[in-house]
Amino acid sequence: MFDAIKKIFDRIGSFFAHLFEKDVFIKIGSIVAAIVIWFGISISEYPTISQVIYNVPVSISFDGTYAEANGFQAMTSSADTVTVRIEGERGQIGNLKADDLVAVASAENVMYATEYKLPLEIECKTGRIFEVKEIDPPIITATFDKIVTKEVSLVPELTDIKAGDGFIMGDAEDIVIVPNSVNITGPAEIVNSVTSAAAVVQGNGYLTGSTDFKTSNVKLMNEGAAIADDNEMITFDKSEFTVHVPVYTKGTVKLNVRITNAPESFNTDQFKEQLEFSVSELEVAVLGENSRDSLDIGTIDMREVDIGSEFTFSTDDFLPEGYQDLNEVHTVVVKCPSEGLVRRSIHFTNSSIQLVNAPSGYDFNIVTSGVTPTFIGPESSMEQISSIDVIAQIDMLDYDGGGYDKLPITFSIPSHSDIWCIGSDGALSPKATIEAKLREDQ
Repeated sequence: MFDAIKKIFDRIGSFFAHLFEKDVFIKIGSIVAAIVIWFGISISEYPTISQVIYNVPVSISFDGTYAEANGFQAMTSSADTVTVRIEGERGQIGNLKADDLVAVASAENVMYATEYKLPLEIECKTGRIFEVKEIDPPIITATFDKIVTKEVSLVPELTDIKAGDGFIMGDAEDIVIVPNSVNITGPAEIVNSVTSAAAVVQGNGYLTGSTDFKTSNVKLMNEGAAIADDNEMITFDKSEFTVHVPVYTKGTVKLNVRITNAPESFNTDQFKEQLEFSVSELEVAVLGENSRDSLDIGTIDMREVDIGSEFTFSTDDFLPEGYQDLNEVHTVVVKCPSEGLVRRSIHFTNSSIQLVNAPSGYDFNIVTSGVTPTFIGPESSMEQISSIDVIAQIDMLDYDGGGYDKLPITFSIPSHSDIWCIGSDGALSPKATIEAKLREDQ
């Protein structure tokens, strides 16, 4: 065979030697003819060739597998491309490129979230026929995990954001994030470890008013600690969040109480001056500008005030919306006066009780024989009064029926402004039973 090929080459060489001695065009044509002849000889004498193809892409197939049915995906792979050596007919593989081939690893044996070694098989996208002689590397190492979705709540994380002088930022629970949750999708091992996500806001400067920040930076958290993992494996169903940071104005307000159900003649201002507050003023933070100099913390009912009585008020009840208690006192105790006061009971017969604003057309009769309320005041004042100094009245303005009814009695001591009544027998307002009869001429 080699002798025959040698004779062919000798004849070709002799042919071209004679041609190159003639015209240049004949020389060029001879070269082309030689190439054609050589190609024809190569095909006829060497129909099978070997070829090395580099950078063939690697793909993992999940079709019809347990892994596909249970949501597994490949998290990592030891190789993205491989080198392949193939052998086949020249017409089949002579012009094959890396993009025409794919190295396929099947996930048919993947049952758990762990690492697997998978053999590779070469497939041709164009249907060419050849024999695979070598794959480098022949096996890849891949890590698999289930892909799951979980909704987690968002918490704020502020960096380099501070309040200016005279202002204070709201606590974390006061900061509002919209939307306040996000769905995360990724490997089960990572997703299941996430307990919350932080909407991270990076700022600079000082805040002097409530501010809205936009952010797309989300940090995954586990019990308040950042999860040190590659977030590229995690996808989010939302990409932008608004973080509203409330800013409060610092201020100081004086604390007051309201007085109710005191005798008409009672000097409430004088009484309030004798009250002792556990905290007389409160340092507050106000959402917006603080326009208040004082704050009512609640009401003291004089019918409940005994000598040295104490009343407790909670800041949760009296602080207006948008106010914060910077002193963190939580409760304010108001102590009523105790020095120099005495208690005295005075009996009133039914004849000494007046009916006022009584509707016409009725005759009224006080059935109750009398009441004995208790009065409190300075000893010097209490020594000077008797039942004739006290006006006992029943207001009939809202009375609208006949028969019997129980109505409260009020007391007033016009000659003294420092005495009040606390009722009797545990009743805040002593009551008398009234009988009403329609007049015969009505």
